[in-house]
Amino acid sequence: MILAEQTHTSTNVYEPIQKWNGRDLGLLTGEKGMYRLAHFWQYALVCSGFQVFNLDCAIRFNPLMIAEETRKQNLAPEPFLEQIQIQRAFTPYQILDALKKMLISEEGNTIYFLLAPCKQFLDGDVKDDEGLFLLNLMLELIEQFPDKDVPLLIIESWKYSHKNFQIFFPKLLRVTQNLWELKVEKDFSRIRTRKTSITGI
Repeated sequence: MILAEQTHTSTNVYEPIQKWNGRDLGLLTGEKGMYRLAHFWQYALVCSGFQVFNLDCAIRFNPLMIAEETRKQNLAPEPFLEQIQIQRAFTPYQILDALKKMLISEEGNTIYFLLAPCKQFLDGDVKDDEGLFLLNLMLELIEQFPDKDVPLLIIESWKYSHKNFQIFFPKLLRVTQNLWELKVEKDFSRIRTRKTSITGI
């Protein structure tokens, strides 16, 4: 696998997902707007014949966003939404268990989205040392996805100030082969590709 460090910037919201090779670990981050963009990517993947599975860790999935995108193309939303599954997880242990199940999944035509995975580990009910330990366990699971040929896209904000997030997030950045940053300035959005694996999906 060849990794290219890039500073390529695009205003085409679909370009990164169209260039993604479908195998290597991907991370979309930013201050805001990335969850909305993730819905657009899911729509594009369904258009390309894939099924999508969301592990939603902070109630970030909104089916109305998919419906909105289909109606722009004068298409009925129901056939698209039928190809998108969602599972919510509200504790670190639920997230870890779900990731383990995703790793042994035999759904060969499914793209997995991990929405806001860090939030539950930073919750006040989770002690700091336990939270960091569990975050590192999550990272170990995430690192296995490319080896198992299970396509995974992580959508996570970079805005958390929690000290455990400051320790964990750089590690997550290092293990991803595809890294995209969404920047929103007033009404203008752009996606910066910081690194990407070569060859498209």
